[in-house]
Amino acid sequence: MDALDGAFPASLTLGGVTALVSIVLLAVGIFSMGAVYLSSAVIVLDRFARVSQTGTARWFSGILAAWFAAWLAHPFFRVELDPAHSERWITNFWSVFLIALISAAVAMNIVQWGLRTREPSRLASSVGRWAGLGAALAMVGLGRASLPVGLALAPILIFVVLRWRGSRGGSGMDAAQDLALRLSVLFFVSAGLTLLPGAAVAVIGRLGVGLLGVLGILVVLGLVPLAIAGLMDMRRTAEWFIARRYLIARRRQVFISAITGICVLGIAAGVWLIIVVLSVMNGFEQTWREEILGDRAHFVIERPDRPIRSWQAVLDQVRGSEGVVAASPYLETDVMVRGRSGEIQSVRLRGIDPLAIRDVNSLDEKILAGSLEALHPGPDQSLLDDGEFSSPARPGILIGSQLAASLGLGVDDLLTVISPFGGPPTPLGPAPRLIHFQIVGLFRASAYQYEEIFVYADIPVVQSFRRGGDVIDGIESLTTDYYRSRAVGEAVVSGLGGDFRARDWKEYFPAFFQALKTERVMMAVLLTMIMVVAAFIIVATLVMMIMEKSSDIAILKAMGAEDAVIERIFALEGTMIGLLGTGLGVLAGLAVTYRLRWIQDRIEAWTGVDALPSSVYQLSTLPSRVDPVQVASVVAIAMILSLGATLLPSWQGARIQPAEGLRHE
Repeated sequence: MDALDGAFPASLTLGGVTALVSIVLLAVGIFSMGAVYLSSAVIVLDRFARVSQTGTARWFSGILAAWFAAWLAHPFFRVELDPAHSERWITNFWSVFLIALISAAVAMNIVQWGLRTREPSRLASSVGRWAGLGAALAMVGLGRASLPVGLALAPILIFVVLRWRGSRGGSGMDAAQDLALRLSVLFFVSAGLTLLPGAAVAVIGRLGVGLLGVLGILVVLGLVPLAIAGLMDMRRTAEWFIARRYLIARRRQVFISAITGICVLGIAAGVWLIIVVLSVMNGFEQTWREEILGDRAHFVIERPDRPIRSWQAVLDQVRGSEGVVAASPYLETDVMVRGRSGEIQSVRLRGIDPLAIRDVNSLDEKILAGSLEALHPGPDQSLLDDGEFSSPARPGILIGSQLAASLGLGVDDLLTVISPFGGPPTPLGPAPRLIHFQIVGLFRASAYQYEEIFVYADIPVVQSFRRGGDVIDGIESLTTDYYRSRAVGEAVVSGLGGDFRARDWKEYFPAFFQALKTERVMMAVLLTMIMVVAAFIIVATLVMMIMEKSSDIAILKAMGAEDAVIERIFALEGTMIGLLGTGLGVLAGLAVTYRLRWIQDRIEAWTGVDALPSSVYQLSTLPSRVDPVQVASVVAIAMILSLGATLLPSWQGARIQPAEGLRHE
C-alpha cells in the first residue's frame, strides 16, 4: 500500500516533466520551422532581385513599397480623430510616406551593392549571422537566461538535421551547417550576458532591437521591391513561360495539377479563416471598448486620498486644455439601499452634473425610463439634520434596471439610501442615516456591474449627503482620440501642477483587454498551421513535379541553362501558387467579413436558431472590424511560407545532371 501511495506522486511528477519537455520541444520546433521558412524566403527573394534590370520597374516597386509602408505605419503616428484635424491627418501621412520613400531608396541601393559584391550563398550567410546577432542581443535585454538557452536548441536541431543528411549538398549545405552552429554559440553567449548589470543589459537589448529593425528595413524596403522588380522583368523570359506552363495540367500531369489546386485552396482557406476570425475578434473588442467608454470617460483627473476643493477653477482649466473636448465633475460615496421588501444592497452613490455629463459619456442614451433633467433638485433644496430635505420635493436618483428589478422598484418609487455614519449619537455609537430619494429614471449599461453598483444623483445633493463641503472627487474628461487619452491626461496634470493624477480608460479593465489580445494571438497561431500544412504540400508538389520533369530539366541544362535558371523556374511556380492562394484568401476573407450580417441572417433563417440572443450577449449580430495591419501580416506570413517552401525543391531540381536526367529516356 505504501508503494502505491508513493507511486502516485511520482507518476504526477513524471507527467508534469513530460508535459514541460513536450512544450519546450514544441516551442523549439515552431521557432526552428519559422527560422527556416523565413531564411528560405529571403534567399528566394535574393534570387528574384538579382535578375532586376530596368530602372522603371525598380522605381515603381520602390514607390509601391514606400506607399504600403506609410499606409501601414501611419496609424502608429496617431493624431486626433476630430474632423477638424483632417488637414493635419493628410500632412502627417505624406510626411510618413516621404520618410518611407527615402528609406526605400537608401535600402534598395544598399541591397543592390550587396547583390553586386556578394555571391548568393555568402550574402545569405552574412544576413543570417547579423540577424542571429540582433536576436541574441535583443534577448539579452529581456534579462532571462532561460530564453536564449531554449532558443539555442533550434539551430542545434537544424545543425543535427543537416549533418544527418550528409554533405552531398556541397558548399551551400556546409554554409548552412556553419551558420546553424554559429547561431547556437551566439544564443549561449547571450545567455551569459544576461548576468551583467541591469543598465548594461538594457543597452545591449536596445542595440539588438535596433539591429533587427535595420535588417527589417533593408528586407522590406530594399530586398522586397527589388524582388518585385525582378518578377516584373521576368515576365517575358523563358523561366516565366516554363513555370506558367508547368502549372497547367497536361495528360499525365492531372494528379500533380490537382495537388497544386489543393495547395492554392489550403493557403486561401488559411488566409480566409484568419482574416475572418481576427476581424470578428476585433469587432468584439471594439464593441466592448465603445461600451466601456460609454460608461466611463476617456480619462479622469483626481487627487489621491483627498477631494478636490475650489474645483470650479480646476474644471475650467481642464476644459481649456488642448485635446480635451468636454469635462464633468463627479463625487462618490459608499451607501446602502433598501428595497420594497426590506432587501439591503451596497452601492456607490455618484454625484454628477446632469447637463455636463451628456458630453462626456453616453449615460443619457442608455436611460430606459425617466430623464437626466429630473436629477436637478428643487430651488433652495438642502439636507436637514433629520435626513429630510428642506424642499417638499424629494431629490431624484437614477438607478440601473438590474438593481431596480432586484429591489422591486420602478420610476417614481421611493428609494431609501442608508449611510453607515452621520446619524444621531447612541450608546453604541453613531446611528446610520436614512434618506429617501425618488427614482426619476432607470438606465441599462453594457456591463451588469454598472447597473448593480452605481446610482446617480445631482452633485449638490451628494455633497449635502456626505457633509464634506463643496468638494468633488474628480473630473471626467473626453478627448478627441481615446488612444491618446493617457498622453492628453498627463499633459493636463502637468498644467494643473500639484498632486493631481490622471487615470485613463485602459486602467479600468486591463485584464479583460489583455485576455482578448491573448486569445486573438493564439487563434492566429493555430489557424496559421493551416497555411503551414499547405506550405508542406507545396514542397511535395514541387518535388513530384521535379521528378516528373527531370528529363525537361536535363534538356534545359544540356542547352546551357544555369542552375540559377532552374531554381528560378520552380521558385516562380511556388510563388505563383502562393500569390494565387493569398489573393483568393484575402478576397474571400474581406467578402465574408463585410457580408457577415447577411450570412448570419441566412443561417438563422435556414436553421431557425438565434445565434446571438440579445438578452444573453447584448448583441444581435456578430461585430467585425478589418485591421489593415493584421491583413498585411497575414499576407506576409502566407507569402513567407509559400516562398520558403520553394527553396529546397528548386535547389534539388538544379542539382540534376543532364546525363542522369536522360539516362532512362
